[in-house]
Amino acid sequence: MFLVLILLLKTQGYYLGQVSQIGSDLLEVYLFPHSHNDVGWLKTMNEYYNDYHGVKQIINSYIEELIKDRQKHFSQVEVVYFKKWWNEQNNTMKDIIKQLINNQQIEFLSGGWCMNDEATAYYEDIIDQMTLGHKFLLQNFNYTPSVGWQIDTFGHSHTQALFSSMMGFNAWFLGRIDQQNRQERDKQKALEFIIHSDQENSIFTHINYYGFYSSPKGFDFDISNPNRQYVSNENLELKSEGFDQYFKQQSKYYRGKILAHTLGMDFEWSNASSYFQQMDRIIYFVNNNTEKFKMSIQYATPQQYIQILNQQNITYPNQEEDFFPYSDHPHEYWSGFYSSRPYFKRYVKKMGRYFQQVKRFYSIIKMNNICKNICDESSISELAEALGTAQHHDAITGTAKQYVIDDYINQIKKAHLKMNNQIYSILNYLSNTSSTFHLLCHFNESDSCDSLVKPLSQNQSVIVTIIDTKINNEGNEYLKISIPTNISITVKDEIGNLIEGEIICINNQCILYLLRKIDNSKLLHKIHITVCSNNDTNIVRLEPKFIEINKDTKIFDKFYLLYKAYLSNSSSLSSGAYIFKPNGNAQDYGDYLSAIQFTGKMIQQIYIEKTTLKVWITKFKDQNIFSIDTFLDSVDISDLNGKEIVFQIYSDIQNNGVFYTDSNGLKLQKRIINHRDSWNVKMKEKIAGNYFPVNGVIMIVDNFGKQSCAILNDRAQGGSSLSEGVIELMLQRRLVRDDNKGLSEVLDEQEIYNGIKVGQKQMISHTVIFYNHQDQPNLIREFQYKQDLQPLLYFSTQNSITYSSLLDIFQGFLIKNSDLNLGKLYIEPWLEENQYLVRVHNMREEGILKLNFPKGLKFLETTLTGNQDLKIWKNKRLKWNESHTTKQSEYYQDDEVGPMKIKTWIVTI
Repeated sequence: MFLVLILLLKTQGYYLGQVSQIGSDLLEVYLFPHSHNDVGWLKTMNEYYNDYHGVKQIINSYIEELIKDRQKHFSQVEVVYFKKWWNEQNNTMKDIIKQLINNQQIEFLSGGWCMNDEATAYYEDIIDQMTLGHKFLLQNFNYTPSVGWQIDTFGHSHTQALFSSMMGFNAWFLGRIDQQNRQERDKQKALEFIIHSDQENSIFTHINYYGFYSSPKGFDFDISNPNRQYVSNENLELKSEGFDQYFKQQSKYYRGKILAHTLGMDFEWSNASSYFQQMDRIIYFVNNNTEKFKMSIQYATPQQYIQILNQQNITYPNQEEDFFPYSDHPHEYWSGFYSSRPYFKRYVKKMGRYFQQVKRFYSIIKMNNICKNICDESSISELAEALGTAQHHDAITGTAKQYVIDDYINQIKKAHLKMNNQIYSILNYLSNTSSTFHLLCHFNESDSCDSLVKPLSQNQSVIVTIIDTKINNEGNEYLKISIPTNISITVKDEIGNLIEGEIICINNQCILYLLRKIDNSKLLHKIHITVCSNNDTNIVRLEPKFIEINKDTKIFDKFYLLYKAYLSNSSSLSSGAYIFKPNGNAQDYGDYLSAIQFTGKMIQQIYIEKTTLKVWITKFKDQNIFSIDTFLDSVDISDLNGKEIVFQIYSDIQNNGVFYTDSNGLKLQKRIINHRDSWNVKMKEKIAGNYFPVNGVIMIVDNFGKQSCAILNDRAQGGSSLSEGVIELMLQRRLVRDDNKGLSEVLDEQEIYNGIKVGQKQMISHTVIFYNHQDQPNLIREFQYKQDLQPLLYFSTQNSITYSSLLDIFQGFLIKNSDLNLGKLYIEPWLEENQYLVRVHNMREEGILKLNFPKGLKFLETTLTGNQDLKIWKNKRLKWNESHTTKQSEYYQDDEVGPMKIKTWIVTI
């Protein structure tokens, strides 16, 4: 069979996979056969792959048809599925696939591990999952994707547009935009346009015409479609006329005489032969009756369409605005998923930040040539794959079924355990104490490390090993560690100096706050904790003071803190996993029970207990910066009202309905209540329609651009500023009905507590910062930097430990500035044994980061995912005619990284 297939490839007419452009006045139509394959949603990823008509069968089916006919094309998107299929093939089939790719019959769109969400995925995690897919394609096919494909995400971000350009894409295709926005674009023939994400990067953008990514209406011939109408001799002419009318109508909304359309839908093409046969009959009939139809049709890929479109002398409109929030109906805004399943969102974000640090730590170990017996690079790849899968637009969004979310979590937990075992082996090797078992700190009802309670209560001495990957970042930070009650401890640094700390005990739970001086001279640090007498310690236990607090109490004389709930009943239009549809304004949530205040030299803290939650508000010394830890108890829905819990910070700042939210953790986007820059919005939902995704920070600034209040969050959430001086973020959602967007499951996360099912409880952390934005433009980025790079804490019960020194050849790569240093350095193993993918991100809003390239290393600057030479890409990228007034590009030297810029290299050692 395989020999026959190879002969088919070799003996068919000479054809290089290029579509043929008809040089006439005919309307040219290019059809994109594709299948949209969610990486988990209503079923798990593996279930979707192995179903009778699942992804495995889909790939088998279209491959067979491409082999038979070189003029057939297919577009593959999710690399996670293709890699799984590829690993099951023998060498003969793999050679055939390589030939199909060389023929341009198979195109990989985007080429990421999955089609990531754009609202709730963090920028580092987006880069990682795209890099993972691009690395596979480069390794196996020497293939570099050139077209982005974000046709099912629920809104589109500024960062995704930026990254699409930085990854070397000539265009990206979108499906879902706001229904009002689409209507205006239809009138203006603006469904193809240029998005400018900064002075340097822009991307050609195509909005699909119908159904986001489906076949033309009436022409879905997939065997899974119960309404399909087969083409017969009797209806061929009638069907062809309908096809002709469809595209004549589409041509009214695009510029020029070249049109494109998707051909496929969710999990379609499991019988590609049947699908192609039906469409072939229409194509043949239309193409052989050009006098009647004035149209030519052929199969193609988006890359081929973009190349032909680029040859036309057409001027396109432009914009800079993103596409949030998304609404498919006037009263249905998809702004609920920004906050759905907060535990999962926190878990993914936390593991993603952990992953950045262990990749660099692992790479340094490998560079020190001590990996031979202890390193297993599969620990890196398996965690990359688990986290990459979690970025899917029905995963991190919280819009998959509960058992599918559980499957995502289990994948990450399994890979995380393997990665930690790898770190334990490395730490034991470096300390020459192979019998020592290191443990990672665990977190239960607080964000403090609770793994030391048991050993300290048994009077054991504990060494806390700290992996810290910050660079040139001086100052102090606070470590939070749970300790047993009624004991005194002493904490010493590596040279035996006592470390200052303060203990706060509430309800028989004690938290030790340690003041740690940041040391960038090495990656590995340690502190020594022992039980001692009261006299031999620098640790002070703070005494409680009971105080009166209510909703009218100004916290630390700086702000008001309120917790409220939006109700959502069981009407036909109601909140669900996707939709935020509150039934009126938010109501106060819970009654005040008690409050306690602690005052120390390092910290001040107010603890508030309500019937529905507990909150710890901590103020650090000499700063208007406040840490707010909220423990949400089970949300009660016994009254049959769904509830969406928010917290609100009330300040004295007058922001005139203007606020700012970050884009996937990167550039701040200006938001104006009831307004869109690029179209005239008619707001039917004043609350949900003004909610935006917040991945890292939300901020308000006064009318003079000076006094500011910013809130940093620990996971993706929806947020807004609906009233003057107020910032609101959504914490939890427990609902009573589905929103009819396809999930068919109520968003009601539960857990077992004392043998009873209750709503899932949550510990959620925020940092509230009051500052002068003009004087300190980088302040919020400083705290985001420290939050992303919280040191990893491992502990072992022993009296002492000594680690071998590590040579870090990148130690001086990032030059220290005279002021604030916020440079991130990413390192991971690359294709060859002596190759590493290296990135630098300058997180400063203002200020250039200078580099000092280490001698003896070969640096090749690449596109964002490391799959092509950056200079070569810039020379060959497609140029577009547009109405945009070009701003002068920012220019930086090879050894400079501009503000909020990212650079990538392949480094050969």
